[in-house]
Amino acid sequence: MRRAHRSGLETVVAAAAALLVVQVTGRIVLGYRDYFPPDFSTGFLQDRGGYFYGGYHWAFATHLVSGPLSIVLGTLLMSGPFRRRLPRWHRRLGRLQILNVLFFVTPSGLWMAGYARAGPSAGLSLGLLAFVTAATAIAGWRSAAVARDFEGHRRWMTRNYLLLCSAVVIRILGGVGEMLPDVPPWYDVAITWASWAVPLCGFEAAERLKRRPSIFPDVRISP
Repeated sequence: MRRAHRSGLETVVAAAAALLVVQVTGRIVLGYRDYFPPDFSTGFLQDRGGYFYGGYHWAFATHLVSGPLSIVLGTLLMSGPFRRRLPRWHRRLGRLQILNVLFFVTPSGLWMAGYARAGPSAGLSLGLLAFVTAATAIAGWRSAAVARDFEGHRRWMTRNYLLLCSAVVIRILGGVGEMLPDVPPWYDVAITWASWAVPLCGFEAAERLKRRPSIFPDVRISP
């Protein structure tokens, strides 16, 4: 009974999280109307006009398309029912996800990291995020396609998904900052690191707890 209750609760939490991710991603995409033509007076593109057309615009445009696509694909691929009912499509979309992350999300993210408005520390965070995202994608592909280690594949691709969702987390944290009466100068740098490091550390802690033997045996009720 305890396992069934925990499984049901995890399903509800996962569904709520997926809904939040899709909703925030949708709002991000709706905000693209300020980018065509680019508006350098407000929002993300504010004060970027001086270098925008020097190559930055190609990375920016690539990230606009590949980023939300990777989040939507990741949300679908993380779905247990989708994986069980449509395993062939899971594999096909999984390959598309790996290619998208390695050849579009990561290179464009690395380029843009060099122009982080919050400064060098934020740029370092975004650059490291791009590298780790690519590394987890490669490890996830190898664990399934080469080693046939599907539990390892699950762990690596969960890490990858959490890293991709940093775009969602940082916007939520940014919204929280806008509601504060006085935003400290270090806030933007802090949320840049927290948006991916905190979820990743939380996942690693949860995985360690799952592998530890329980001190409370499962209660079984005989019929």
